[in-house]
Amino acid sequence: MFFPVPAALIVSGEGEQANIATVSWIGILSSDPPTIGISLRKDRYTLQLIRKGHEFSVNIPSEDLSIQVDYCGIISGRDANKFEATGFRTNASLYIRPPLIQDCPYNLECIVVGEQEIGDFVLVMGKIVANHIDENLLSPEGKVEMSAVRPLVYCAGPREYWNLGCKLDDAYTVGLFMDAME
Repeated sequence: MFFPVPAALIVSGEGEQANIATVSWIGILSSDPPTIGISLRKDRYTLQLIRKGHEFSVNIPSEDLSIQVDYCGIISGRDANKFEATGFRTNASLYIRPPLIQDCPYNLECIVVGEQEIGDFVLVMGKIVANHIDENLLSPEGKVEMSAVRPLVYCAGPREYWNLGCKLDDAYTVGLFMDAME
């Protein structure tokens, strides 16, 4: 069990074939070039659409979208139009064909640069070609205000959705004061 992880919404396909899948096996693989990895079961419709179009968007929902996020993880896009069912609105992407989910405060546009089979999953690697954040969630200095984003996270063991809670410390700073603790 590894937790918490983002409860991300992956959009693949385009137009009427656009599909949303909930993915929690996701993470940054590289900073230069900026690359993200998502793991999908081999039989998933989303994997089929990504392989066809070689693009996907990553959409990070806020904590108030847990019902819609869960629905997108338990219903197959082969059987339902998840945009219609959830009421999610879309924005056109700048560089890829799959849309962005307007209702999510943070979105990434990704182009597939590779894949690797691992057990019953396929790790899809996507180069991040654009990112978008709701400007209302930025501080006057242009930094992301995580308390305003309120990202939804998933805990795999108990199969629960959580929020992040509160900020504890500044990374790459607080550790400099280790000597003062002695």
